[in-house]
Amino acid sequence: MSLLPSLSGLPDSRRMDDTEHPDTFPPLTIEQIRELAAAIGEIFGSNLPRMDFTDKLLLFLEDVPGYETDAADTSLIDSAWAEYARRDRGV
Repeated sequence: MSLLPSLSGLPDSRRMDDTEHPDTFPPLTIEQIRELAAAIGEIFGSNLPRMDFTDKLLLFLEDVPGYETDAADTSLIDSAWAEYARRDRGV
């Protein structure tokens, strides 16, 4: 007896495609964004220009499911930059 649910009644596309699609991943939390900004600051320093910061952020996001491409949402980049810049001011 199998503990797995039967897939015999599902269309072929449902049986074969169990991967997550980028639009099904939840957005990063503010805490995760803060951690990314902190990690960038710790590794690359706290005085990166915004363009360099964005490049480093996108490099970090390459390994995050749903963010593997350079198409990160601008609000995510803006939030991460704000956290990074705030850390630089010691706030």
